[in-house]
Amino acid sequence: MNPNLARELQPLLEQERHRLEAELGGIATKDPRMVGDWDARMPDTASRDTNDQSDIEEQADVREEYETRIAQEQALEERLAEVRKALERIAAGSYGACLACGKPIPEERLRANPAAAYHIEHEPESASA
Repeated sequence: MNPNLARELQPLLEQERHRLEAELGGIATKDPRMVGDWDARMPDTASRDTNDQSDIEEQADVREEYETRIAQEQALEERLAEVRKALERIAAGSYGACLACGKPIPEERLRANPAAAYHIEHEPESASA
């Protein structure tokens, strides 16, 4: 692995980490019991209408928005974990080596996805879905 590439991509990974944390902070709260875990917050309903029909519709809207937040939170949390692991590999000096076979990951792949941990052919099924 080219150490210059790791030095070049590290600031990009750090920027992405900060962006992901900010996005998560907008829709979720850190779980104090579990490192790296976030819990989606319920949407604010304080200034909403209160008649019976609109209440039912409002509850449906809030539920739908909450479910959307849960999906967003999970996707952001997964990406944040990938980025953090990549930064850990940079610190450990193992960045750029495929976790499956140990061979260098192509530079083009790392430039396209600085958090990549595998060659394309070794990427776990769940990560490519």
